[in-house]
Amino acid sequence: MSEGSRRYDVVIAGGGPVGLLLACELGLRGIPTLVLERLPPGRDEPRALALHPRTQQILDRRGLLDDFRAAQERAGGWAFFRRHIDNSAPRGHFAGIWRLGRAESVEALPAGLFVQREDIKAILAGRAAGLGVTIRHGAEVTGVRQTADEVVAEVRDDSGESVVRARYLVGCDGGRSTVRGAVGIAFPGTEPTSVSRMALATVPQDADLPTGWVRTATGWFMRMPDGRIAATEWDVPEDLSTPPTLEEFNASVQRVTGSRTALTDPKFVSRFTDATRQAERYRAGRVFLAGDAAHIHFPAGGQGVNLGLQDAVNLGWKLAARCAGHAPDALLDTYYTERAPVAARVLHNTRAQSALMRPGQDTDALRDLFSDLMEIPEVNSRLSALIYGNDIRCPVPGAAHPMAGAFVPDTALATADGPVRLAERLRSGRPLLLDLGDGAQDAAHPWRDRVDLVPATSPDLDVRALLIRPDGYALWASDRPDALAAGRDDEGLRTVLTEWFGAPLDD
Repeated sequence: MSEGSRRYDVVIAGGGPVGLLLACELGLRGIPTLVLERLPPGRDEPRALALHPRTQQILDRRGLLDDFRAAQERAGGWAFFRRHIDNSAPRGHFAGIWRLGRAESVEALPAGLFVQREDIKAILAGRAAGLGVTIRHGAEVTGVRQTADEVVAEVRDDSGESVVRARYLVGCDGGRSTVRGAVGIAFPGTEPTSVSRMALATVPQDADLPTGWVRTATGWFMRMPDGRIAATEWDVPEDLSTPPTLEEFNASVQRVTGSRTALTDPKFVSRFTDATRQAERYRAGRVFLAGDAAHIHFPAGGQGVNLGLQDAVNLGWKLAARCAGHAPDALLDTYYTERAPVAARVLHNTRAQSALMRPGQDTDALRDLFSDLMEIPEVNSRLSALIYGNDIRCPVPGAAHPMAGAFVPDTALATADGPVRLAERLRSGRPLLLDLGDGAQDAAHPWRDRVDLVPATSPDLDVRALLIRPDGYALWASDRPDALAAGRDDEGLRTVLTEWFGAPLDD
């Protein structure tokens, strides 16, 4: 069968971290999936990405966290950030003010796991391929059309033009998304007010450049933990379409720092702005958007990759359930209702950070005041929650229990098969019903083909039953096993199971 005539369940346009994690989620559930990536392997600009605690928790629930930790150790990822603090756990920043802690202790995870983008892609591509996902490099989606029954992606590669058919298509193809434009989803937002130029190049031994993050009278100078250097200015050129050059980068560094140093032998030179946009919707029929295709913003606090990876996990299990025939179509609409507010919050706080980073005496005074306010624990906790997303909940309409919608922390479980961590029990990518008392397992038995039913005990979970989504968020919890044991549905378990995972089996 030729590639053009083969019909996949899902085609993903874009093989970056977001597209590849989405592919892993689909492959985990056996969904035929194709990833189309226009770049050959190893062609990305080298850069380290900070993975925040919530993302680390999700990776742990898929058995990937140890691979990412090993990649960090190989790259020496967080040594730079230790220079900004006086203890062993890295702290973060808000608008370059290095006083940010964490909103709460999250499973003893560091505030940032620093991993090279290419390492992230290699880990995820290896996992996806092992799960049966097909990945085609050098293949670019150039157009999309759809009917009520399928999506047709027009693809260009070295062999010419072809088409690929699928039940669904997901655009993970970046801020200039072809997929988004092809299906007519608007991308409203604000134009750039600053421009940042970045390079990985040779720094002369006698360079008089500053170290770390330095705010000057004309902008910002930043040296990244992976060797990259960036200069940010608030004088945006009219033409941002021309590829940046080393001469342009060196001129910006010299204006910002006052140094005459010129870098040489660049491995890459890039340019980005604080343009901020969010797609007006994340779905058009059978086409979805994730990652930068759905939202772009100033990269303050390393939030972009975390936002995109969590998009992928949220959409992945829902799309897999729909493809498997278990879930109602309305489940796919919860992807937008859950993730769009999270992205809007990121866009809002990165706009604020960009404003706080501007040069000028008025901003100097505001930064001094803001720095003092960040010493107040409640303020620091609030800002930390904004950056790290530790307070993200997935709303469950009509839920009565306070755990419903919350991310369930890892804990030790005692099961008939022996002790196990909750995170390990979620690695199948299936929903999990923990029966910690009496009755819940029997009530959920008609959904046993798509929900893991696990009787267990736990010293840390103060409930008698708990239904957890594949992405780690609770859908339902009960303190009243007596109602379930008696065959009554007082706690709404059967209703929740039907709404989220489809009709029960006929016994």
